[in-house]
Amino acid sequence: YTTVAEAAPAESPAAQLEAILKAHPELILDVLRNHSEELLDIVQNGSDKRRRGMLAKQWESDVKSPKKVALDGRPVGGTADAPVTIVAFSDFTCTYCHQAAFTIGNLMKKYPGKIRLVFKQIPKSEAGRIAGTWFITAYRTDRAKAWKMYALLFDRQQAVEKDPDAVLREIAGEVGFDVAKLASDARAHEREIGDMMDADAYDANALGFAGTPYFLVNDLILRGALPLENFEDAVEFALKHAGKASK
Repeated sequence: YTTVAEAAPAESPAAQLEAILKAHPELILDVLRNHSEELLDIVQNGSDKRRRGMLAKQWESDVKSPKKVALDGRPVGGTADAPVTIVAFSDFTCTYCHQAAFTIGNLMKKYPGKIRLVFKQIPKSEAGRIAGTWFITAYRTDRAKAWKMYALLFDRQQAVEKDPDAVLREIAGEVGFDVAKLASDARAHEREIGDMMDADAYDANALGFAGTPYFLVNDLILRGALPLENFEDAVEFALKHAGKASK
């Protein structure tokens, strides 16, 4: 003998939970508040995974489209015959460029001998243009000291923006340049170097780059101050493709 109550199927746990949450949605909010850090981690991980996937798909197209930009006379760091060339479109007074420069420095340490860095400049202010002129002038004089100057220019970018002449003289002296001579050389070559930076802006516009920083990793495009892992992915992709091309 079976009663009607016994014959009716019991609600599943999932259905019971759904009914409770519909009746008391504040429970969900309480859980989210109590686990906000874990939730942010999940969202961030999802965003990072999505970006990596989108970049990988983009690079499959990028690698089939060679990018030609002017490199002659631009400051070069790293290994001259490295299989991967990173072309940076940057600005000494750009906060995101500072972040990206730090990331690129760590990237080059992780891939010793594998990366050549070419620094192109698109200054958006007069201070940035002055800093760029001094840096290229310094590079022509002493490359090792110039790259030390490069790091200090980014580290002190707010001061450079406020008083470029004084701060540039200070930095040049710190890294060991004859400040008076460097200042004189920078003035003498101001127009020539300005034309070079204008050409860098032309290259950026031709590639559809808006703002700074932008990067070419061989022919792969990276936009903005992306995390180190995205640059690592680009270098690995470029190395893999370079290996295929050499066979």
